[in-house]
Amino acid sequence: MPIYEMFASKEESPPPEKARDRFFSSLTARVLFLLLLVADVGWVVWTFFKIALCLLLYFLPVSRKALGRAWVALRRASVCLVSLVVALFSPPLGIMVACTYFLMYDKSGIHEVVPRSLQDQFQDFINESKVQ
Repeated sequence: MPIYEMFASKEESPPPEKARDRFFSSLTARVLFLLLLVADVGWVVWTFFKIALCLLLYFLPVSRKALGRAWVALRRASVCLVSLVVALFSPPLGIMVACTYFLMYDKSGIHEVVPRSLQDQFQDFINESKVQ
C-alpha cells in the first residue's frame, strides 16, 4: 500500500444480506408498533366510554371510584399512545418515553400495563433508585 493511502478509509458497504436483514428487522418493528397503536386507540376509545358512563352515574358511590380508575387508565393510554406514535419513527425513543413515564410517575402501572417479560428489568431500576 502506498504511503499516501495509509490513512485512507475504505468505504465498505454492508453485505447485501445484512442490509436486507436490517431493513426487514426495522420494517417488522414498525409494523408491530403500528398494530400496538391500533390496539391502543381502541383502549383510548373504551376508556372514554367508561368515563362518559361514570359521569352519567356520578352520584353512585361505586361510580366515583370507577371514575378515578378510568382517569388513571386514560392517562396511561395517552402516554402509551404518544410513545407508540414516536416509536413508529424511532423505536428506541418511543420505548424511552413510555419507560420514563412509568418509572417516574406511575410505578403501579408497571404491574398493570408493562408486559411480564419486562417487569423484572423495571424492578431492577426501581431497586437501584431506592438504594441511591
